[in-house]
Amino acid sequence: MQTFGRHLRSHWHLDDEGTFLNHGSFGACPKDVLAEQSRWRLLMERQPDSFFRYTVSPRLMNNELRVAAERLGRFVGTECERIAFVTNATEAVNTVLRSLRLKAGDEILVLDCVYNAVRLASEEVCKASGAKVVKVSLPIPLTANDVAERIADAAGAKTRLAIIDHIASPTAVVFPVAEITRALKAKGVRVLIDGAHAVGQLALDLPAIGADWYTANCHKWLYSPRGSAFLYATEEVAGQTVPLSVSHWHELKFPRAFDYVGTRDVSAFLSVPAAIDFIERFDTAKVRDYLMQLSREGVALMARLGAEPTAPDAMFAAMCTYTLPQRREAVPDDALQLMQGLWEKHKVQIASNAFQGKLLCRLSAQIYVERADVEHGVAALERHGWPGR
Repeated sequence: MQTFGRHLRSHWHLDDEGTFLNHGSFGACPKDVLAEQSRWRLLMERQPDSFFRYTVSPRLMNNELRVAAERLGRFVGTECERIAFVTNATEAVNTVLRSLRLKAGDEILVLDCVYNAVRLASEEVCKASGAKVVKVSLPIPLTANDVAERIADAAGAKTRLAIIDHIASPTAVVFPVAEITRALKAKGVRVLIDGAHAVGQLALDLPAIGADWYTANCHKWLYSPRGSAFLYATEEVAGQTVPLSVSHWHELKFPRAFDYVGTRDVSAFLSVPAAIDFIERFDTAKVRDYLMQLSREGVALMARLGAEPTAPDAMFAAMCTYTLPQRREAVPDDALQLMQGLWEKHKVQIASNAFQGKLLCRLSAQIYVERADVEHGVAALERHGWPGR
């Protein structure tokens, strides 16, 4: 039986001296998957013409990018023709926003826990068109009771798109996206799910969620190289979903137009099947169970600091975010100083944010992390001034 814990760090290049409790921000790619990426890069360098004209050419129905997309599609419950590779979820969100052709008075609905890059992208397209961003406030600590209803109530006749987090970056809350999508679609609103943290962390069936678009990063919880993400589009919206860069094969439309947007290194995309092999080697369901269990063990440990989770246990998966007690309203610099101080003084890496005036601390479970690592992280926070700061 496969056991999880710190001994599995031998599969990664992580600093031996560090305690890494922030897999969620940038991920960490295993050595085996990096080796597969190197194999693809070497193939590209040995014969560049052959690689770009045949191996990954969109004009070939069974090119290697489509083979990789097929494997990824099976993992998330859909067919490869619904999957386009992009470099990250931010690119995917921008792609969808640019496909809308907004006009003055239109609205884009986001949550107040929206990822900052998504907020900025939404504001930018609205500024250019005269549309506006409507933000739904969801005060923490959050409860699951009426989330879908509160979000749907904020949508009106002018709402062209709702961008809903599957797992919110600052709060780590897992939102009931299928329920939220149904409520929004009943009001005629298009839905984009930002699942940046979801693939690998949650079992996904994209068609069952019902959203028009769904995006996720593969480099976080699926262990693939950085620069690998996907955009899912239903058949209804695929025709309007085009790459940000117009290039050769643009006429092929979604998803094949995304396979070639100019000469670039696509080895991260091609390595996604190896990343799926890696997680399946450890049994994907057991990985998720371990991460969830370890994440929830952190709740009792963090309570020693007077820290409170941002939602009930049932609304977390492999990450949990806590509010750290402070005598004043938190500002962004507090979070930066906390992260920098914990690493420089204690070699502990966490994620932190100032949100709704509160200082948040987010801890990520991972198969190379064990309870002793979380205990060490909590002890470092104690030495850094909690409780009673």
